Amino acid sequence: MSLTRQIYPQINRSLIDLVSTGKTKFFLFSEPSFLSLIILLLLINILVSGLNRFSVYASSILGTKLEHYLREIGFRHLLKLSVGYYNHHQSGNIMSKLNRGVNGIRNIVSNLGIHFFPSILTGIFSIITVASINWKVSLVTVFVFIPYFFLKRQHFNEVSKIEDQQDRVMDREYGHFWEVLGNIRLVKTFAAESFELKKFSQTVSKLIKGSYRIELGNNKSTISDIFVDIWMLGVYGYIFYLGLQKQITVGTVILLTQYIEMIRQPLWNLSWIFWVVKHTQVSVRGFLRILQAKPDLTEIQNPTNLLSPQGKVEFDNVWFKYPEKSGQEVLRGVSFTVQPGKTLALVGKSGVGKTTIAHLIIRFFDPDKGRVLLDGIDLRDLSFPSLRAATGLVMQESYLYDDTIASNLRYGKPNATTEELIIACRVANAMEFIEKLPRGLETEIGERGIKLSGGQNQRLSLARTVLKNPKVLVLDEATSALDSHSELLVQDALWKLIKGRTTIIIAHRLSTIQKADEIIVLDKKKIAEQGTHESLLKLNGIYSSLHKVQSGQISTLKQWDLIA
Repeated sequence: MSLTRQIYPQINRSLIDLVSTGKTKFFLFSEPSFLSLIILLLLINILVSGLNRFSVYASSILGTKLEHYLREIGFRHLLKLSVGYYNHHQSGNIMSKLNRGVNGIRNIVSNLGIHFFPSILTGIFSIITVASINWKVSLVTVFVFIPYFFLKRQHFNEVSKIEDQQDRVMDREYGHFWEVLGNIRLVKTFAAESFELKKFSQTVSKLIKGSYRIELGNNKSTISDIFVDIWMLGVYGYIFYLGLQKQITVGTVILLTQYIEMIRQPLWNLSWIFWVVKHTQVSVRGFLRILQAKPDLTEIQNPTNLLSPQGKVEFDNVWFKYPEKSGQEVLRGVSFTVQPGKTLALVGKSGVGKTTIAHLIIRFFDPDKGRVLLDGIDLRDLSFPSLRAATGLVMQESYLYDDTIASNLRYGKPNATTEELIIACRVANAMEFIEKLPRGLETEIGERGIKLSGGQNQRLSLARTVLKNPKVLVLDEATSALDSHSELLVQDALWKLIKGRTTIIIAHRLSTIQKADEIIVLDKKKIAEQGTHESLLKLNGIYSSLHKVQSGQISTLKQWDLIA
């Protein structure tokens, strides 16, 4: 395309000389005629149009593929990162950086393809052609690039600092507004619409002020544009002077001015491309920071795969503290063993480390000291797929997607048949309400299962775990947020699910755990009491006190400062 465009000024010179002097020369024809030059001009136009269309098409396809490829890279990397990473970073903030970074890289690459490379080549060919006619004009034209870029660079450095601040505001507020939409019921409960709108308006004001500062900086950059205009005016003056002195023909004057424009155009495109690159630099840097983030947990080089897990869980002198909680220690020298097929219950006040133990078993985190073992193997020596296949976690909140019931259930077993789904739902006491829905298993349940009740969502969560069929099951407050009827249904499903599995139950309601083979009471970062329900009641310690509190004994409630 760049080479083809070089022919335009040559044709124009030949046509003008032919009209003004009656004779001309052209490098393709020995004696060019008016008709041959017009036909050549038409053919060149068709060729350039076709090449231009192909260039735009190729760049567009490349840009689209690149965008999806970068998103896939980002998403794949985010899935590899540990849970601890998401404790430090807002989801909305991450998505903002990911989107802006991907769009920025696509923007740069697309513009390089459509504008930068063709402009550079056109400029180089034009400089060579002008130099072959008059080297002085070529040299003076090239020299304008040096001061122009110096002035532009200074301007870009000033403006990029402001844009950096703008992007930080966007990332922070985007993350907040993402949270607002995710917690819209909370907003409406507290009638906080006005508060959130005011916060939004304040953010917009900050961004507008930043835009004003950017545009004021852009106004200063017109100095470099004016400088180029004055410089080029001098070059044009010199070319016309040569024409007036009859040193070159009228056609050559036109040819040189057209080539100068072809050299000048890349100058504007280079400036624009440089601006795009500087503008997106912060966005791209944020995207690359995400890709450079290292997962806290990794597999060893040759991890062990559990082919037939038995389900023996051991905690061997485990110490743990959360880095994101200023190093607050949660567990100190905790040791216990759960034999295959047995049920262990964990109780204690909030914050004593019950959920931490659940997360260590699933290996969301690694202990600072000590070991967590499954069938005698340190979890750090197991492959992630093997560990996750052998373990299952049912939490207080049911994490469901805005999709059909069937799709949500198949998260536990992607290739599950409809018959398997029905069996799992019957075990989880979920078919009771699914059969009443208009579309049954194909019913859309909305974001986070909003179209269903809490008990129904929890039963779907259990059914999903039934499909997964883990050997070790961790139940973290699985019934605490349910009404009595739903709790009975879920508890019944839980005891069906527990049979034949190693189970760790975390619950505040002691009625849930009385059937457990063993109960551990956590207090002050350690195991305070351990035994069966009956033996712990006889100890007359913490567990006994908790049992009395839940049975409503007034003296114990006063002792625990629960009533005056």
